[in-house]
Amino acid sequence: MIKSTGDELAKIRKPSLALFLVPQLLLLTAGTVWGAIEWRRWDADLALPPLRETPLTIRPTYDNPVVVSDEQLERVLLKLRPRNLGAKTKLNHIDHALRFWTPSAKFADPAFFSGEQLRGILTDTRKFRALFGDKTSPLLIDTPYGVRVRVQEGLTSSSHFDHTVAGLAEVGTPLNFPVVTPTHVTTYRAMVDQVLHDFNLNQIEYEWSGLTMISFLPPTKSWRTSEGQEMNFDRLALRMLREEMPRGVCFGNHRLHTLVMFLRIDDQQHVLEPSTRAEVIAFLQDMTRRLVQHQHSDGYWDGRWPDEPAGSDVKENLSGDGLADRILATGHALEWWSLAPTECHPPREVLAKSGQWMVRTVENLTPEQVESYFTYLSHAGRALALWRGKLPYEVKLNEVVAAPANKP
Repeated sequence: MIKSTGDELAKIRKPSLALFLVPQLLLLTAGTVWGAIEWRRWDADLALPPLRETPLTIRPTYDNPVVVSDEQLERVLLKLRPRNLGAKTKLNHIDHALRFWTPSAKFADPAFFSGEQLRGILTDTRKFRALFGDKTSPLLIDTPYGVRVRVQEGLTSSSHFDHTVAGLAEVGTPLNFPVVTPTHVTTYRAMVDQVLHDFNLNQIEYEWSGLTMISFLPPTKSWRTSEGQEMNFDRLALRMLREEMPRGVCFGNHRLHTLVMFLRIDDQQHVLEPSTRAEVIAFLQDMTRRLVQHQHSDGYWDGRWPDEPAGSDVKENLSGDGLADRILATGHALEWWSLAPTECHPPREVLAKSGQWMVRTVENLTPEQVESYFTYLSHAGRALALWRGKLPYEVKLNEVVAAPANKP
């Protein structure tokens, strides 16, 4: 047997090791290059189409005095002006009031917020702190992806995910509108970017996320979420149709409102396939059928509206949760109907009874009840104005301003 020395073994092994390492290095390099290419493709897939600078707006299209007369509308709106309660003001009253009155609203009485004051509190940390105090946790929070709104953390936070951002979109806020966070000055685009980054089809509240996206995204077949989900408005609309009523925010009514907005925006630009649009209309027609079937003889609905007649076991002039549910259910139904296609409307007498019940109810509320139910009343007041073909700020109000008290 021939024995090999250590040097001889090294000479034998070196070429073998080289023959092994070179292909491995080539494979590693190829894998790195391929990975970089695929990452760029993945990143490109996640990139959204360029957003439009100004959100699409939806104007009222009906003028139906059987729902509410001119005189009744003025009385209702005067009662539902957004009162400035200082640090006791609830944040969800502010974002509902902005959506109700829009930034164009101006009131002669300084006891009420103007529309621009409302929007300023929601978009400028300095104005937020001026109202609620420096020790209050800020509404706007900087993140690596944009600006997040503090949600469900007390009376100085938003009550629903993406509600504040969607409300700003509904009143026509452009992407370049200035936004002041606790650390720097940015724009409303950062808030919209955060919604787009965080969106997940399985999140609990998606109504306002969908409304924000459809307000700013141009017609596009699909895009990918940050989690890699392929998304389009057909898929989002069908997701809303699958959930049983009255599940969802405000007895499911916000889903109905968002679906109506999808239809109205589809009228302006093609975002839904014809088959999806037909399913949405059929779904809304079924919801209308249920509402017609279950309307109370006095004209209202409550939380049982999809499956049972509105309760009649309590008096008409009740207060508390029972009245809140009636205002909520009736006001929201009137609102989404006011923007829906005519084929989704109930008979004329159903509209008349619900509108007149709402007018009577608002006129009989005490100031304390208006404050307690304001978020629900904002939908009702907006609905009544829309049924007369106007946004609330476009209705002329004969305001009487009380003279300031004489100081001793």
